[in-house]
Amino acid sequence: MEKLIELQSIDTKLQDLNDLLGDLPSKVDELNNQETEIQDSLIDKKSRLKDIQVKTNKNEVRIAEINDKVNKLKDQLFLVTNNKQYDALMNEVDHLKQERTKIESDSLIYIEETDNLTEAIKSMESDLGSLTADLATRREKLEAAISNSADEKLALENERVNSISQIGSSIIAVYDKVIQHRDGLAVVMILDGGCGGCGAHIPPQTVTEVKANIGVHRCDVCNRFIYSQNPIKN
Repeated sequence: MEKLIELQSIDTKLQDLNDLLGDLPSKVDELNNQETEIQDSLIDKKSRLKDIQVKTNKNEVRIAEINDKVNKLKDQLFLVTNNKQYDALMNEVDHLKQERTKIESDSLIYIEETDNLTEAIKSMESDLGSLTADLATRREKLEAAISNSADEKLALENERVNSISQIGSSIIAVYDKVIQHRDGLAVVMILDGGCGGCGAHIPPQTVTEVKANIGVHRCDVCNRFIYSQNPIKN
């Protein structure tokens, strides 16, 4: 029983060390994920912006080509000698004008998308700057907390391994199960004839055996291991 009490003390100290870090590790992970998401989104938006710029340049070149062709076709209209030639030239002009209208419409859409992307990129870069600064501060705090507790945690983990080696595997299996389901508390004192964990009544005979250090006893209600603060000395 003494070894179980010792193991519980070690686990309580380890839990206290983890509690000192609080939600800092999970918060750092969350910020890391946010930073990665923003960075990935920025890459996508900047890539799309470059793609639009390329398409816009191509559209400008094509519109210039169309305008040049239309002007040349209009000049040819004065040289035609029959209606068939005239109609053919006009059909070609109309086709080019329709293509130009479509390209100009697309260009307007690209201009609007460019404005939206530029604004979004500016906002996200600002958010990323603030997030990165916050993340750097939290990382420093986390690293400092981990560094300060690292030696103590390592020593306690070594003590835990040594303590476990001196307790039967069947007892350890029960202990691990109880500590997992009872908020990290698997070994408790008897207080005023009751379980120090859940308060359930402990039969007098059991109390006597616990005080006399006869066997290992557990609370019938919460299954925690129980011991006496004032054992009977032999």
